[in-house]
Amino acid sequence: MPRPMVLRHGTHIFPTRQRVLLPNLLLNGRFLMRKATGVDRVATELAAALLACELPGVLSATHPAGVVVDQQDRPDVLMKATEVSVSRLRGQLWEQTALLQTNPQDWLLSLCNMGPVLRRKQIVMMHDAQVFREPQSYSRAFRRWYSIAQPLLARNAALVLTVSEHSKRELEAFGVVPPGKARVVHNGADHILRVTADAATLPRFKLMPQGYILAIGSSAPHKNLAFLVKAAQARTDTSQPLVIAGGGDAAVFAGQGISASDNVKILGRVSDSELRALYENATALAFPSLTEGFGLPPLEAMACGCPVIASTGGAIPEICGTAAILLDPYDQMGWTAALSTITYDPAIRFSLSQAGIARAAQFTWAAAAETLVGYLAELAQAEHPQPA
Repeated sequence: MPRPMVLRHGTHIFPTRQRVLLPNLLLNGRFLMRKATGVDRVATELAAALLACELPGVLSATHPAGVVVDQQDRPDVLMKATEVSVSRLRGQLWEQTALLQTNPQDWLLSLCNMGPVLRRKQIVMMHDAQVFREPQSYSRAFRRWYSIAQPLLARNAALVLTVSEHSKRELEAFGVVPPGKARVVHNGADHILRVTADAATLPRFKLMPQGYILAIGSSAPHKNLAFLVKAAQARTDTSQPLVIAGGGDAAVFAGQGISASDNVKILGRVSDSELRALYENATALAFPSLTEGFGLPPLEAMACGCPVIASTGGAIPEICGTAAILLDPYDQMGWTAALSTITYDPAIRFSLSQAGIARAAQFTWAAAAETLVGYLAELAQAEHPQPA
């Protein structure tokens, strides 16, 4: 079996970590083989940030045989991952078997909620406990698999990472992660600032600058978009349409009682360039989720100067702080009033925009990588204690 090739590190240096021997890391690259979700975005950006560090350890990557999806949106360093072909396995079968056959001296880094449950020399990132908190958003087979595999994975792995203090508490409360085992690595949001906004986005979707309320999300019930549609339609003036972007076309959203109309536009999946243009030109982002393990869209919007109205669900208050209008995700009248206020009050929009830019600047992928490097140093020290 070929050994994964070594990827060269970049230029970010963390002097406090330079003299610490770090473990060799093997990145579980299963996420490279599918259309990127929010979790896959985190994996891509965090891996790239690690590669940009002058680490004394080695980071390599492996993925199932096949073509990497969306290569243009993945950092070049991840494109150098070596394919590991074990029979014709794909997906979970590859993850649960082929990865067990890689070098046992390497520390496997699994960043997308799942990894080989029998691998002990592993660092796994579990982003949230949504499958346990909001089971109606997932299939029965998916729920059953996670209810068995995730607790076993968390028990066997050397280290469990998660993305917020809220998620840490939830994972412990549902018995997924043993108390005290999880460590928090906040996501970054600065990836959106590397993207050039697509100037043709607004004409393409027949939108006007500062002429719409933006929502980002899927049709999953806990995203609460049907509630948001009702709140938006209850406004006395609906001249600014609610524009929904994210996974799912009009037919998918129809299953949640959401249909396109004069004041509700459903865009479906958009590119990063289109997304930045939508953030920069929206009157506000409305994010009504019942719960989130982190909540990346509000932070991305803030980085682009877009005012944010968000719910008090899950980790959203932890991440947004005081830089957003935060509302109960069940208070329809409150959301209707907030949508109207932010539409007609430029002073509030300006204040939220400035506060959001400052808040988002606190969440960078370089900072996330440095936090992770600190945890890796602790693992290395425990494995090979150094004399004082």
